[in-house]
Amino acid sequence: MYKEAIQDAISMHELPSKWSSEVLNEAKTVASKKKAAKYRKDLRKLNFATIDGEDAKDFDDAVYCVKNSNSFTLYVAIADVSFYVTPGSKIDREAKKRGTSIYFPETVIPMLPENLSNGICSLRPNEDRCSMICEMSIGLDGKRKKYKFYSGLINSKARLTYNQVEKNLNKSFNIKQAGVRASIEHLKDMANLRLKLRHQRKALEIKPIEATLELDKNKEVKNLHIKKPLFAHKLVEESMLLANESAAEFMQDRLNLGVYRIHEDPDPSKLEALKKHFQISPKQVKKLSSLEVVNLCLDQANKKNDTTGQILVLQTLARAEYSTNNLGHFGLQLGQYSHFTSPIRRYPDLLVHRLINSSLAQKKIQTRQNELQDECENSSMLERRAEKASRQVEQVLICTFLKTKIGSTMDGVVTGVTDFGLFVNLEPYFISGLLHVSDLPDDRYHFLPDRNALKGKRRGGIYKLGQTIKVKIAAIFPLERKINLVISNGK
Repeated sequence: MYKEAIQDAISMHELPSKWSSEVLNEAKTVASKKKAAKYRKDLRKLNFATIDGEDAKDFDDAVYCVKNSNSFTLYVAIADVSFYVTPGSKIDREAKKRGTSIYFPETVIPMLPENLSNGICSLRPNEDRCSMICEMSIGLDGKRKKYKFYSGLINSKARLTYNQVEKNLNKSFNIKQAGVRASIEHLKDMANLRLKLRHQRKALEIKPIEATLELDKNKEVKNLHIKKPLFAHKLVEESMLLANESAAEFMQDRLNLGVYRIHEDPDPSKLEALKKHFQISPKQVKKLSSLEVVNLCLDQANKKNDTTGQILVLQTLARAEYSTNNLGHFGLQLGQYSHFTSPIRRYPDLLVHRLINSSLAQKKIQTRQNELQDECENSSMLERRAEKASRQVEQVLICTFLKTKIGSTMDGVVTGVTDFGLFVNLEPYFISGLLHVSDLPDDRYHFLPDRNALKGKRRGGIYKLGQTIKVKIAAIFPLERKINLVISNGK
């Protein structure tokens, strides 16, 4: 079923999953390209390290931090993909077509050929690598004081995992390299200051609610869980946020165009539905901004571990997109933001690198704004496609796993109400099934869209959004990703 699920997703979403011989031949030539160290700042003595998941193969960022008397100096080194992948090349055209790497459980369709993504561009330990450097000065109040971009040459001293960094911070694991260990401690101190600032500006704190699938040797699901967030994740995340914000500011201040990661304010009508679900009084609402409303609902959902509430908040928010118009980022509460830190797996990041490099080299930028906006819209579309394909494969695998549960009764939470039935989230398995309106007991039900509810015409019983109900799995169709539910015991 695993291979079938992936092939089905590739076919349905028309994913480019194979490389032409022309692209592969060009990649071989490009991979042997000299590093041109003359114009690069030599940072090979600095104690850079990569921090990624256990199964990561493409290391596109490395970090190094040193604490001074009145500030931190943070270096974020990003794989210099733009040095190897030039505009209009065969690799570039293919990367543009793909837009992003696509991640399935234990399988990746990369944006770049593997001898680039996992090879010459990847910041592998103890190997000289071309990098774009964002060097920043961070005050002891956590605020970014200044930044600069330049081409560098680094040699990562360690390939670390999030778990290793977390254990090192908890003194249950010792990073061998003393310089790397010191850098991690400084990153921890800086990240704590940054997290305080994030809290102060009321940036949204959204807990992960997507399942991580553990597969056995037969590529079948053996376990589902949500990865426990570690401080090590936040440590890296804050470093990347700083570099991305700096890239956005650089384009905003020095260029007449840029590629921004924007996140607009939520739609007012969706916000109204959220207020109703969380029962926020009209008097209270009058005093609150849209950001305060979202944060209030999110806090309630997080405190109660209310998955449905978290889902509703996510559904209320606009999608983050790419644009040449700097509209700011609602979720992060930043006036300017971009994507700079993952050019191995995201095409917009590569575009940002090229724009910054053009400015640094004092070259005229050839791309017009309307052309760049088209690139942004295409990248946003391809990102959505990748997410749908990834989710599709996960759902097929979960459905296959749940076939052993047919006939089982469990608690579910109503996450969607329509005129034809209820979508019920089976919380232990991170997937929803359909309880058809014809399978609701003892009455005929009609849809109340203003209340997100189904109400019985004779008895007046109500099924509504957020309600917990006992359901039984009646049937599962894995490749169709359909789970049919019925009310347990006819109740």
